[in-house]
This record gives sequence, C-alpha cells and structure tokens, in this order.
Amino acid sequence: MSKDVLASEKASNKEKKEAEFYFWIHKAFRKYVEVILDCILIGLVVVTFVLIGKTIYLLGVSLYEKTNISYIISEILFIFILIEVVRLLIMYLEFHKVAIDTMVEIAIVSTLRELFLKGVLLVEPLELTTVSLFMIVLGILLRFTIRKDSNVETFTIHKPFFDKIK
Repeated sequence: MSKDVLASEKASNKEKKEAEFYFWIHKAFRKYVEVILDCILIGLVVVTFVLIGKTIYLLGVSLYEKTNISYIISEILFIFILIEVVRLLIMYLEFHKVAIDTMVEIAIVSTLRELFLKGVLLVEPLELTTVSLFMIVLGILLRFTIRKDSNVETFTIHKPFFDKIK
C-alpha cells in the first residue's frame, strides 16, 4: 500500500514539475513577445512622428504656392489622424490596453477626411447614406463605450509620461 502511495506522489510531483516548467516557458515566451512588440510599436511611433513632420513641412511649403483649400484641410485632418494614432500607440505601450473611444474617434476623422477629399457635392446618394449609417454606428459605439467607463477612472485619462521616469 505504501508503495502505491509513494508511486502516486512521485507521479504527482513529476506532473507538478512539468506544469511549472511549461508555465515558466509560457511566461518567458510571453515576456519576450511583449518586448518585441514594444520595440515594433516604438518604431511605429518614431515613423509616425517623422511622417507628421514631413506633412507639416510639405504643408508649409505648399502655402507659399497657389493651393487648393481642400488640400490644406485634408492635410490638417491627416495630421490630426496621425496625432491620434500616436496617442493610441503610446497608450498601448503604457497600459497594454487599447482605447476603443480613441479608435472610434480616429475612424470618424478618417471618414470625414475621405469625404472632404472626394467632395461632398460629388458623392453619390448611396455612398452618402452608407457613410451616414457608418457615422451613426460609430457615434453609438463612442457613446456607449464612454458611458460604460464613466463611473470608473480609466486609462484614457492623461497621465504625464515623464513623471514616471523621475
């Protein structure tokens, strides 16, 4: 009887060690994947800052020439979109969560930018109806995500990044 108990204890200890080993491998793998993703996201933030600088420079150069006002508006909206994307990436780097409300705001501004680029008067009625329905859905989504998080302090509240470094 005691041999059976010892054998079962050895088996359970072996299973426990295997489970701990697999948990350790999973934890290490997840840590390295998160580091790699953070490096990729930092690269994306840097590239986005470069793109914002290039767009501002080209917008400034084009102001000295005869330009179309719709081009200027579309470039300014493009800069706003890039700024929101940078904000979303930085929030993900800081909290490892994605802010749905920021993504919805980016989608709304992107849709309006495309509508301005095409020209509101040149848009077909079916396309205008589709865009209107899309904006209504985005507005509802934005409203309910804000309502859900309004009682709790969320990660979308601005917290200075440089205070953490000190």
